[in-house]
Amino acid sequence: MQMRNVTIGHIAALLSCLVLWPMLASATVFWDDELESGNTGYDFTGLTGVFTFDTSVKMSGAGSIRLDYPSMCQPYTYGGTGCGGFTDRSFPTTDTFYRRVYFMMSAGFQTSIDTFTKMFRSDTTGANSNWWAMGQGNGIVGGKTFVDGAQNVPAIGQSVNYFSSFTFSDARWYCIETYEKLNTPGVANGIAQAWVDGVQVMNVTNVMYRQAGDNSMFVNNRLYRQTGIGSIWYDRLAVGNTRIGCAGTGTPPPTVPSTPTNLQVH
Repeated sequence: MQMRNVTIGHIAALLSCLVLWPMLASATVFWDDELESGNTGYDFTGLTGVFTFDTSVKMSGAGSIRLDYPSMCQPYTYGGTGCGGFTDRSFPTTDTFYRRVYFMMSAGFQTSIDTFTKMFRSDTTGANSNWWAMGQGNGIVGGKTFVDGAQNVPAIGQSVNYFSSFTFSDARWYCIETYEKLNTPGVANGIAQAWVDGVQVMNVTNVMYRQAGDNSMFVNNRLYRQTGIGSIWYDRLAVGNTRIGCAGTGTPPPTVPSTPTNLQVH
Protein backbone atom coordinates (compact mmCIF):
# COMPACT_ATOMS: atom_id res chain seq x y z
CA MET A 1 0.00 0.00 0.00
CA GLN A 2 1.37 3.41 -0.94
CA MET A 3 1.53 5.86 1.95
CA ARG A 4 0.87 9.55 1.32
CA ASN A 5 2.67 12.25 3.23
CA VAL A 6 0.39 13.98 5.73
CA THR A 7 1.49 17.48 6.66
CA ILE A 8 0.43 19.98 9.31
CA GLY A 9 -1.26 21.90 6.49
CA HIS A 10 -3.41 18.90 5.53
CA ILE A 11 -4.52 18.44 9.13
CA ALA A 12 -5.30 22.17 9.52
CA ALA A 13 -7.36 22.15 6.33
CA LEU A 14 -9.34 19.11 7.48
CA LEU A 15 -10.00 20.62 10.89
CA SER A 16 -11.14 23.90 9.34
CA CYS A 17 -13.70 22.01 7.23
CA LEU A 18 -15.01 20.19 10.28
CA VAL A 19 -15.32 23.45 12.22
CA LEU A 20 -16.99 25.43 9.39
CA TRP A 21 -19.47 22.75 8.30
CA PRO A 22 -21.95 23.20 11.20
CA MET A 23 -21.93 26.99 10.60
CA LEU A 24 -22.62 26.59 6.89
CA ALA A 25 -25.27 23.93 7.47
CA SER A 26 -27.24 26.23 9.79
CA ALA A 27 -27.24 29.20 7.38
CA THR A 28 -30.86 29.88 6.40
CA VAL A 29 -32.90 32.30 4.30
CA PHE A 30 -36.13 32.55 6.30
CA TRP A 31 -38.10 33.93 3.35
CA ASP A 32 -37.75 35.68 -0.01
CA ASP A 33 -41.01 37.54 -0.62
CA GLU A 34 -42.14 39.17 -3.89
CA LEU A 35 -44.56 41.32 -1.84
CA GLU A 36 -47.54 40.72 -4.09
CA SER A 37 -51.22 40.41 -3.25
CA GLY A 38 -52.00 36.87 -2.13
CA ASN A 39 -48.31 35.99 -2.07
CA THR A 40 -46.85 37.68 0.99
CA GLY A 41 -46.40 36.71 4.61
CA TYR A 42 -47.24 40.23 5.81
CA ASP A 43 -50.71 41.12 7.04
CA PHE A 44 -51.99 44.38 5.51
CA THR A 45 -55.56 43.98 6.80
CA GLY A 46 -56.86 47.27 8.13
CA LEU A 47 -53.98 49.25 6.60
CA THR A 48 -55.84 50.60 3.55
CA GLY A 49 -54.44 54.00 2.64
CA VAL A 50 -51.06 53.14 4.12
CA PHE A 51 -49.91 50.00 2.30
CA THR A 52 -51.09 49.24 -1.24
CA PHE A 53 -50.30 46.48 -3.72
CA ASP A 54 -49.02 48.25 -6.84
CA THR A 55 -48.83 46.38 -10.16
CA SER A 56 -47.70 49.44 -12.15
CA VAL A 57 -44.41 49.93 -10.29
CA LYS A 58 -42.23 46.91 -9.59
CA MET A 59 -38.69 45.63 -9.56
CA SER A 60 -39.64 42.02 -10.29
CA GLY A 61 -42.67 39.74 -10.31
CA ALA A 62 -46.19 41.09 -10.80
CA GLY A 63 -46.04 44.06 -8.42
CA SER A 64 -44.69 45.69 -5.27
CA ILE A 65 -45.80 47.22 -1.98
CA ARG A 66 -46.39 51.00 -1.98
CA LEU A 67 -46.50 53.18 1.14
CA ASP A 68 -48.22 56.55 0.70
CA TYR A 69 -47.28 59.51 2.91
CA PRO A 70 -49.95 62.28 2.83
CA SER A 71 -49.42 65.80 4.21
CA MET A 72 -50.27 64.70 7.75
CA CYS A 73 -47.08 62.62 7.71
CA GLN A 74 -44.73 65.61 7.78
CA PRO A 75 -45.49 68.02 10.60
CA TYR A 76 -42.91 69.97 12.57
CA THR A 77 -43.50 67.65 15.50
CA TYR A 78 -42.24 64.08 15.32
CA GLY A 79 -44.56 61.41 13.94
CA GLY A 80 -47.69 63.42 13.28
CA THR A 81 -51.30 62.75 14.18
CA GLY A 82 -52.70 59.93 12.08
CA CYS A 83 -49.44 59.15 10.28
CA GLY A 84 -48.88 55.57 11.29
CA GLY A 85 -49.42 52.02 10.22
CA PHE A 86 -47.07 49.08 10.43
CA THR A 87 -46.95 45.36 9.79
CA ASP A 88 -44.63 42.68 11.17
CA ARG A 89 -43.45 39.30 10.00
CA SER A 90 -41.74 36.97 12.46
CA PHE A 91 -38.95 34.47 11.93
CA PRO A 92 -37.04 31.99 14.14
CA THR A 93 -35.08 33.78 16.86
CA THR A 94 -31.52 34.58 15.85
CA ASP A 95 -28.66 36.83 16.93
CA THR A 96 -27.55 37.22 13.30
CA PHE A 97 -29.98 39.05 10.99
CA TYR A 98 -29.47 39.72 7.28
CA ARG A 99 -32.02 41.62 5.19
CA ARG A 100 -32.28 42.25 1.43
CA VAL A 101 -34.91 44.52 -0.07
CA TYR A 102 -35.44 46.58 -3.21
CA PHE A 103 -36.46 50.18 -2.48
CA MET A 104 -37.54 53.24 -4.47
CA MET A 105 -38.93 56.71 -3.68
CA SER A 106 -41.28 58.80 -5.80
CA ALA A 107 -39.89 61.85 -7.59
CA GLY A 108 -39.68 64.75 -5.15
CA PHE A 109 -40.11 62.59 -2.04
CA GLN A 110 -39.58 64.64 1.14
CA THR A 111 -38.04 63.05 4.21
CA SER A 112 -38.81 64.18 7.75
CA ILE A 113 -38.02 67.79 8.53
CA ASP A 114 -37.34 67.19 12.21
CA THR A 115 -36.16 63.59 12.59
CA PHE A 116 -35.93 60.54 10.29
CA THR A 117 -38.13 58.86 7.71
CA LYS A 118 -37.99 55.32 9.03
CA MET A 119 -37.92 52.43 6.56
CA PHE A 120 -37.84 49.09 8.40
CA ARG A 121 -37.07 47.82 11.88
CA SER A 122 -35.46 44.75 13.43
CA ASP A 123 -37.31 43.85 16.63
CA THR A 124 -35.99 41.61 19.39
CA THR A 125 -37.61 39.54 22.11
CA GLY A 126 -36.46 42.21 24.59
CA ALA A 127 -36.82 46.00 24.83
CA ASN A 128 -34.12 46.88 22.33
CA SER A 129 -34.72 47.17 18.59
CA ASN A 130 -32.85 48.40 15.58
CA TRP A 131 -34.30 50.60 12.83
CA TRP A 132 -33.09 51.79 9.43
CA ALA A 133 -34.09 55.17 8.05
CA MET A 134 -33.31 58.19 5.85
CA GLY A 135 -32.51 61.70 6.97
CA GLN A 136 -30.25 64.32 8.51
CA GLY A 137 -26.97 63.00 7.17
CA ASN A 138 -23.98 65.34 7.46
CA GLY A 139 -26.12 67.89 9.27
CA ILE A 140 -28.65 68.18 6.42
CA VAL A 141 -32.17 68.41 7.85
CA GLY A 142 -34.57 66.49 5.63
CA GLY A 143 -31.70 64.67 3.94
CA LYS A 144 -31.77 61.18 2.43
CA THR A 145 -28.68 59.62 3.99
CA PHE A 146 -29.13 55.96 4.95
CA VAL A 147 -29.08 55.71 8.76
CA ASP A 148 -29.04 52.89 11.31
CA GLY A 149 -30.50 53.57 14.74
CA ALA A 150 -29.99 51.27 17.72
CA GLN A 151 -32.95 51.96 20.05
CA ASN A 152 -32.93 51.64 23.82
CA VAL A 153 -29.18 51.06 23.92
CA PRO A 154 -28.62 49.97 27.53
CA ALA A 155 -25.22 51.59 27.90
CA ILE A 156 -26.69 55.10 27.65
CA GLY A 157 -30.44 54.48 27.89
CA GLN A 158 -31.28 55.95 24.47
CA SER A 159 -30.78 55.52 20.75
CA VAL A 160 -27.45 55.74 18.95
CA ASN A 161 -27.49 56.69 15.27
CA TYR A 162 -24.92 55.47 12.76
CA PHE A 163 -24.81 57.35 9.45
CA SER A 164 -23.79 55.53 6.29
CA SER A 165 -21.73 57.01 3.47
CA PHE A 166 -24.69 56.76 1.09
CA THR A 167 -27.44 59.21 0.09
CA PHE A 168 -30.50 58.00 -1.86
CA SER A 169 -31.87 59.66 -4.99
CA ASP A 170 -35.51 59.70 -6.08
CA ALA A 171 -37.24 57.60 -8.72
CA ARG A 172 -34.85 54.67 -9.04
CA TRP A 173 -34.63 51.20 -7.56
CA TYR A 174 -31.91 50.35 -5.05
CA CYS A 175 -30.93 46.95 -3.70
CA ILE A 176 -30.40 47.41 0.04
CA GLU A 177 -28.68 44.79 2.21
CA THR A 178 -28.30 45.08 5.98
CA TYR A 179 -26.52 42.93 8.54
CA GLU A 180 -26.99 43.11 12.31
CA LYS A 181 -25.15 40.92 14.80
CA LEU A 182 -26.19 41.18 18.44
CA ASN A 183 -23.32 41.78 20.82
CA THR A 184 -22.11 39.41 23.51
CA PRO A 185 -24.23 40.62 26.47
CA GLY A 186 -22.32 43.38 28.22
CA VAL A 187 -19.60 43.61 25.54
CA ALA A 188 -19.57 46.35 22.89
CA ASN A 189 -18.98 44.03 19.92
CA GLY A 190 -22.31 44.19 18.07
CA ILE A 191 -22.18 44.72 14.32
CA ALA A 192 -24.19 46.95 11.94
CA GLN A 193 -23.29 46.78 8.26
CA ALA A 194 -25.06 47.86 5.09
CA TRP A 195 -24.62 47.60 1.34
CA VAL A 196 -26.41 49.50 -1.44
CA ASP A 197 -26.29 47.96 -4.92
CA GLY A 198 -23.57 45.61 -3.69
CA VAL A 199 -21.27 48.36 -2.33
CA GLN A 200 -20.65 48.49 1.42
CA VAL A 201 -21.74 51.85 2.86
CA MET A 202 -21.59 51.12 6.62
CA ASN A 203 -19.39 49.02 8.88
CA VAL A 204 -19.84 49.51 12.64
CA THR A 205 -18.40 46.82 14.91
CA ASN A 206 -18.77 48.19 18.46
CA VAL A 207 -22.55 48.39 19.01
CA MET A 208 -23.84 47.70 22.53
CA TYR A 209 -27.25 46.23 21.73
CA ARG A 210 -27.52 44.10 24.91
CA GLN A 211 -26.34 44.69 28.45
CA ALA A 212 -25.02 41.92 30.71
CA GLY A 213 -27.74 39.38 31.42
CA ASP A 214 -29.85 40.37 28.40
CA ASN A 215 -30.23 37.36 26.10
CA SER A 216 -32.85 38.87 23.77
CA MET A 217 -32.75 37.80 20.11
CA PHE A 218 -33.97 39.21 16.80
CA VAL A 219 -37.47 37.91 16.08
CA ASN A 220 -39.20 39.95 13.35
CA ASN A 221 -38.98 42.52 10.56
CA ARG A 222 -41.31 45.54 10.65
CA LEU A 223 -42.42 47.74 7.76
CA TYR A 224 -44.02 51.04 8.74
CA ARG A 225 -44.96 54.55 7.69
CA GLN A 226 -43.63 57.29 9.90
CA THR A 227 -43.00 60.85 8.70
CA GLY A 228 -42.39 61.88 5.08
CA ILE A 229 -44.19 63.16 1.97
CA GLY A 230 -44.74 61.20 -1.25
CA SER A 231 -44.61 57.43 -1.86
CA ILE A 232 -42.06 54.68 -1.46
CA TRP A 233 -42.03 51.14 -2.84
CA TYR A 234 -40.63 47.86 -1.52
CA ASP A 235 -40.09 44.72 -3.55
CA ARG A 236 -38.40 41.33 -3.22
CA LEU A 237 -37.84 41.45 0.56
CA ALA A 238 -35.79 38.58 1.99
CA VAL A 239 -34.42 37.93 5.48
CA GLY A 240 -32.23 35.24 6.98
CA ASN A 241 -29.20 34.49 9.13
CA THR A 242 -26.90 34.40 6.09
CA ARG A 243 -26.15 37.02 3.47
CA ILE A 244 -28.69 36.78 0.65
CA GLY A 245 -27.36 39.07 -2.07
CA CYS A 246 -29.12 41.07 -4.77
CA ALA A 247 -31.28 39.32 -7.37
CA GLY A 248 -32.92 40.19 -10.65
CA THR A 249 -31.89 42.86 -13.14
CA GLY A 250 -30.98 46.51 -12.93
CA THR A 251 -28.42 46.28 -10.12
CA PRO A 252 -24.79 45.17 -9.98
CA PRO A 253 -24.07 41.69 -8.61
CA PRO A 254 -23.50 41.46 -4.83
CA THR A 255 -19.99 41.75 -3.51
CA VAL A 256 -18.34 38.83 -1.75
CA PRO A 257 -18.64 39.19 2.06
CA SER A 258 -15.55 40.62 3.71
CA THR A 259 -12.88 38.13 4.75
CA PRO A 260 -12.78 37.72 8.56
CA THR A 261 -9.76 39.23 10.25
CA ASN A 262 -7.62 38.21 13.23
CA LEU A 263 -7.78 34.52 12.31
CA GLN A 264 -4.84 32.32 13.28
CA VAL A 265 -3.83 28.87 12.06
CA HIS A 266 -2.02 26.75 14.61
